[in-house]
Amino acid sequence: MQSRICAAVMVVCAYFVVSNVYAQSDSIPVVELNTVTVKRNTTARNISTSKSVETVDRGFITHNLGGSLSESLENIPGLSSINIGSGQGKPVIRGLGFNRVAVVEDNIKHQAQQWGSDHGLEIDQYSLERAEIIKGAASLEYGSDAIGGVINLSSSRIPQPHSLTADAQATTKSNNQFFGVSAGVGLRGENWFTTSRFTAQDYADFCVPKNFVNIYSYRISLNHGRLRNTAGKEYDGHFTIGYIGNGFKSRLIISNVNSFGGFFANAHGLEPRNVDTKVHDRSIRDILQPSQSVNHFKTALNVERWTSQYTLTADIAYQNNHRLERSPYVSHGYMPLTCPETYNGDPDTEYLYNKDVYTASAKLTIPHGRLNLKTGSTFELQDNQIGGRGFIIPSFTSIQSGLFVGADYQLTPTYKLEAGVRYDLGVIHTDPYSDWFKSEDEYVQRAQAIDRKFNDLSWSLGATAHSGKLTAKVNFGKSFRIPTAQELACNGVNYHHFSYEKGDPNLHSESAYQADCELTYGGRLFTIILSPYAGYFTNYIFLDPSPSFDRLYGCGNQIYNYKECEVGRYGGEILMKFTVDNRYVPMHNGKIDIEAGAEYTQAKQKSGSKKGYGLPFAPPPSAKVEGTYSMLIKKPTQQNRNSTAASLGAMVKTVAQQNHIVPPESPTKGYTTVEVSAGFEFKTPKHSLNLTLRIKNLLNTEYYEHTSFYRLINLPAQGRNIIINLSYKL
Repeated sequence: MQSRICAAVMVVCAYFVVSNVYAQSDSIPVVELNTVTVKRNTTARNISTSKSVETVDRGFITHNLGGSLSESLENIPGLSSINIGSGQGKPVIRGLGFNRVAVVEDNIKHQAQQWGSDHGLEIDQYSLERAEIIKGAASLEYGSDAIGGVINLSSSRIPQPHSLTADAQATTKSNNQFFGVSAGVGLRGENWFTTSRFTAQDYADFCVPKNFVNIYSYRISLNHGRLRNTAGKEYDGHFTIGYIGNGFKSRLIISNVNSFGGFFANAHGLEPRNVDTKVHDRSIRDILQPSQSVNHFKTALNVERWTSQYTLTADIAYQNNHRLERSPYVSHGYMPLTCPETYNGDPDTEYLYNKDVYTASAKLTIPHGRLNLKTGSTFELQDNQIGGRGFIIPSFTSIQSGLFVGADYQLTPTYKLEAGVRYDLGVIHTDPYSDWFKSEDEYVQRAQAIDRKFNDLSWSLGATAHSGKLTAKVNFGKSFRIPTAQELACNGVNYHHFSYEKGDPNLHSESAYQADCELTYGGRLFTIILSPYAGYFTNYIFLDPSPSFDRLYGCGNQIYNYKECEVGRYGGEILMKFTVDNRYVPMHNGKIDIEAGAEYTQAKQKSGSKKGYGLPFAPPPSAKVEGTYSMLIKKPTQQNRNSTAASLGAMVKTVAQQNHIVPPESPTKGYTTVEVSAGFEFKTPKHSLNLTLRIKNLLNTEYYEHTSFYRLINLPAQGRNIIINLSYKL
């Protein structure tokens, strides 16, 4: 707690010192930053870079609102989500997820306990104004964890000078009786501005279109299709204060995300059948054990200075992630029947993780004619302490730092070249760990101290060409990922997977060579985007199931070992957009938008015991068609500036069967789902009111998502879900 308070105070003090230097002259003219306007509910592409980049705005996130941020973004081609219940999810880009996708919020890399498949992102999606998705190798600027791509998030848009803004949003969902509210306020004078937001969410156990589930060899009945103990609550706060001057901007951000939720009671722990169903079925909103409570605190300072000669951006931040997982005490192996008084921990505390993260980064851009030079550096320190009666990973400390240099050159008005190189150093130290109970009269040491050093060189080459309505991109790169403490040193039971996981302290840094291409034809009536890619991992790190079982510590669970192997990958996405409006046929102030897309990814292990198999959680091929009819009911006039608009939409998504699996995964059957939506918007010069209705899985289809956390226990995805969202802007 002391380190958390000290770090926050240091960041706050640094902010006011820096800002006051530039705030002393009130006569400095204000320079407004350029903003990107993105069409609501659609994606926009960045054609100024050779990477495959898509950007969505707050309207897209609201329209596609899911239980988690990754679920809200999964309608973007190439993205999918590993869903954990109804309130957690992990993003997957082109089949790569977990620590292979960097999530960056307001220039700060989000660091939590994201190494576990049951750990989601602690980010308030209601606070986001924009999300930029970079597909493919992005280690050049973002370092480790960006080997598969980046989700770059921006929150709290800067208000206009001398303005007061306010907005409120309320959402309800039928499947898990969800209700959430979020309200934000923004205020700005000439130079100083501030924004704040508060979000609250409450939801019950969610439903599946099935009244039983087979967990391995056990048949578990569900009460009206509800998953016991999957209810939850979340309370988030976000505050920003900033200053804009002539060629200068600074912003201090303080945020806190707090959630409390249950784990599916029949799929956690040592014995799925040993669950008091009467207690759990008494209420669909109570949160009993097993459960988890997570608090993520962040404070960050961003400073940006720009002139005609250079642009300099610097960021420092502190994050604290506190995760507590609780379940009833059950002895196994040599554990005592009851927790002794000599053990000071709470006997029901299964795992406790407390991570402090300190980051600093700087980037300098120097334009020189047709040439733009870029250089930057990053530093990150993580300190993670553990507690609880269980053990899977030891406490660890890691330090990573990197330096990159890049340039882009405008060869001609239509051709642009890009290149860059980066060098990184990393150090990981894990603490030794011994059992708190004796086995055969000794405290068995479960983890040794590990000290590993890593150094990595990454690079990128790219080109962009424009010719009329055609745009072509190509990018080649080498990226890397430093192995996590779990991959190096874990040695314990993962009660979410019914597995015993063992790390390998001799693992190397994960390296990948990747090529991405993109061809776009964009016209007023029709747009088509084709994005193929290919890659090769020299040493992909994965959990390999063994034929052995641990009877002493693993409760009879199968042993999984972290290993590395060569992997080849390829795939692509195609997206077509078609628009009809008054410019082409009489539509009576209406418009029809049709989007059709498909995506495919394939991976194969080239070495090791699973040679010839694919990768875990690989998304199957899929295709979708979405049509929207929107109409301006009342047009604004010179006498009356009010307007009214409405829309109707439908989407059909088809997912193919997934047979490219890694044992013990099972093939997943294909499925087709239908969604419908409707919207109504009323606008005045100073106010806007927006009401949307969306029905997911309209036909209440029973289907299985191969990338779902619960697919391992043959649990289908959520049933029909009616989502109503009401938003107001001042």
